[in-house]
Amino acid sequence: MTGWILKLSLSLLLISCSPATERPATPSKVVSKDSTIGSHNAKKDSLKEAKDFLENELKSLIDLKIINKKKSDKLAEILSAVKVEFLNPEGDRKEAFLIVHKEVASQIKSIFKEIADSGFVIDKIEPMSKYKWSDDSSMVYNNTSCFNYRLVSGTRSMSKHAYGLALDINPFWNPFVSGKRVSPKGAKYDPAKNGTIHRKALIYKIFIKNGWKWGGDWKPYQDYQHFFYDKIKVKTF
Repeated sequence: MTGWILKLSLSLLLISCSPATERPATPSKVVSKDSTIGSHNAKKDSLKEAKDFLENELKSLIDLKIINKKKSDKLAEILSAVKVEFLNPEGDRKEAFLIVHKEVASQIKSIFKEIADSGFVIDKIEPMSKYKWSDDSSMVYNNTSCFNYRLVSGTRSMSKHAYGLALDINPFWNPFVSGKRVSPKGAKYDPAKNGTIHRKALIYKIFIKNGWKWGGDWKPYQDYQHFFYDKIKVKTF
C-alpha cells in the first residue's frame, strides 16, 4: 500500500514539473505601410479631381463672360464638387460630379446614394459647361444639375442654383408646368415613369426628410424637377 502511494506521489510530482502546453498565438493583423500610403494617395487624387472639376467649370463661366475672376473666387469659397452615384436608364450604376454648396455636399452625396439604392433612374449628370450654362439646353437634354450662376427665370433675383442650393432632376421628364405652358418644350409629365418625381416617389420622401423642399408643391404652377434648400442664407454677390 505504501509503495502504491509513493508511485502516485511521484507521478503527480512529474506532472506538476512538466512545462505547460501553450496555444500558439494568433498572429495580429498587420496593416502594411504600402496599403496606408495607397489609401492616402487615392483620397488625395480624389480631392484633386474634385478641385480641378470645380476650377474648370468656374473658368468656363469666366470665358463665357457670365462672371468675372473676382466673382469666381467668391464662388469657389462656398462651392464644392461632389461625386455622386446614380442609376442610369440601362440599370448601370454611374458616378458624376455635381457642384453644390459646401454645407450640403456630404448630405447630397448621401441623398444620391439612397436614391440610387431605391432604384430611381437618373438619365444623365453632365457638366453645365457642356451646355454653355444654358438652362434651356440642359433641360432639353434631360440633364440633372445643381449649380448654375443665373437669375430666377423672368426675374432679376438670383436663383438658388447660383449658390448650389437647388437641383433640377430629369428636367425633361419633370418639367415646369404653368397652365398650358410646359418648359422645356415637348416635355410631358408622366408620374408612372421611373425617373419622374411625385409625392409617393421615394426620391420625394428622401429629399423632404433631409430638409429640402419641392417645386412640385408650388401653387398655381409646378416645377416638378426642382428641389431646393432654404436653411442656408447666402449673401448675393
